[in-house]
Amino acid sequence: MKRIFVYIALTLSLFGEEVSVFGAGNLNSDAPYGLTQTEKKIYENMQNIRQLLKEKRQLESDIKELKNTITTLQTMIASLGKRSKENETKIETLTEDLKENNLITEISLSNIKKDINKTKSQVEKQKKETKKTLNQKIKEEFQKVNHALQQQEERLRKIDRGFNREFKRINKKLVAIGKKIEKINSNYVTQKQLDFVVKKFNSFRETVIGEFEKLAKNSNQEDSYDFSKHTNLEIFKEGKRKIEIGKYKEAIKLFSYLIKQHYRPATDNFYIGECYYFLGDYQSAIAHYKESVAIYDKSSFMPTLLLHSGNSLEKLDDIEQAKRFYQTLIQTYPKSKEAKKAKRHLERLEKLIKE
Repeated sequence: MKRIFVYIALTLSLFGEEVSVFGAGNLNSDAPYGLTQTEKKIYENMQNIRQLLKEKRQLESDIKELKNTITTLQTMIASLGKRSKENETKIETLTEDLKENNLITEISLSNIKKDINKTKSQVEKQKKETKKTLNQKIKEEFQKVNHALQQQEERLRKIDRGFNREFKRINKKLVAIGKKIEKINSNYVTQKQLDFVVKKFNSFRETVIGEFEKLAKNSNQEDSYDFSKHTNLEIFKEGKRKIEIGKYKEAIKLFSYLIKQHYRPATDNFYIGECYYFLGDYQSAIAHYKESVAIYDKSSFMPTLLLHSGNSLEKLDDIEQAKRFYQTLIQTYPKSKEAKKAKRHLERLEKLIKE
């Protein structure tokens, strides 16, 4: 087909150059004139050829465009194929993931069920242990309360027995008083007998008053004891003699004087404590016993001091301190006669506390 187009092109160029001086027969003109039959035929062919060339160019353009379109489509198809492959790979991956996840989910569910069952078992076991522990504690507390109630009942029984004993003792005294009243009523005296008794009583009173006046006189004489006329040793011996005859207040004055003279202060304080002890002033007695021990705690009278200190504290209702003094005496001087007395006092206090 190329050869035909070449031929036509050459023919057009040859005949196209053969023109009249006046332009007649110019085949290249847009509107040629003066054409012969042959030229007309040629012109017609030229027009056909031009149209064919035009169509050829259009066809080439269409072919080129079609090629471009095909290339584009091929590229798109290749891209789609690549994407399709990628999507297939993704689908396969997702499928594997789903399978794996499904397996994992099944395993997880199985583990969760196991954990739940295990937890239920532990909770049930814990409930049983808690219930058992609680029951044991309740039982122990009940036993404690029951024991406390029994002790309380025993104390109440002891108190009741004490009340009964006291009631019997008081009742016995009332009976004795009643008998005395009956005896007095049976021995009711007359006015004459009463006058005689009154007379005897007045005589006895005068005698007693006289004796007290003598004692007061002697006391005043002894109060005026002249310390300057006696040595400390003589005063000390006189103080001991006063204690022996029961003149404790006078003895206190003598030993107080000796303390001021710094003569045997540990022993002086002990004897003053003894005087207050026998006078019933237990607080003062303890104070002087304490002072004596503070000065010298190895004296021969220490067993007596400890015993009388315990007795004084007991009189002051300080039972615990009294027990400590008795215990100290027993431990320090176990072979002394005072220790034996302290044991008896201690046993009595222990028994009293238990009751």
